[in-house]
Amino acid sequence: MAATLPHATPALDEAAFVRVLEAGAPRLHALARRMLGDNDDARDAVQEAWIRAWTRRDQLRTEAAAAAWTRAIVARECLRTLRWRAVRRWLPFGESVPDLPTSDPCPEAALAAAEVARRARLAAERLPPRQRLCWGLRFDEGWTVGEIAAATGLSPDTVKTHLGRALIAVQEAVHAP
Repeated sequence: MAATLPHATPALDEAAFVRVLEAGAPRLHALARRMLGDNDDARDAVQEAWIRAWTRRDQLRTEAAAAAWTRAIVARECLRTLRWRAVRRWLPFGESVPDLPTSDPCPEAALAAAEVARRARLAAERLPPRQRLCWGLRFDEGWTVGEIAAATGLSPDTVKTHLGRALIAVQEAVHAP
């Protein structure tokens, strides 16, 4: 009979894990949608991630750890989907995200800002998968380099490299004639 450690925290129970999944569903779907550019693919990625998470839920001890863990699984599932797209040579990303409204009352300035946002969004959609993942987590989700590294399994230096290359690509696209 295996001895249990007296200070070991029991695994998260099923009800608590379901609460984590339900509470995080909108953010997980938004993350997948930004990465994949398609609602159906985003739903599929989140569902696949939940299945993977469910089969390993006994490894979790707290709801906070489960939330971060499921985000990381969704991010990896999105990378998997993007790799399959590249293999199958799927080029279109589906409908684009709507432009952000501008507070500038000048129509010309609003039009220029919308064009810059459109070019940046299109450039971000064309980034290689790992750069797109790092870009989305940093600039859409507001994660730190350390959080991105922990979620993706990349080193912080690699995350910084991906962010730097992504920034250069997006800037070049925005400023292209």
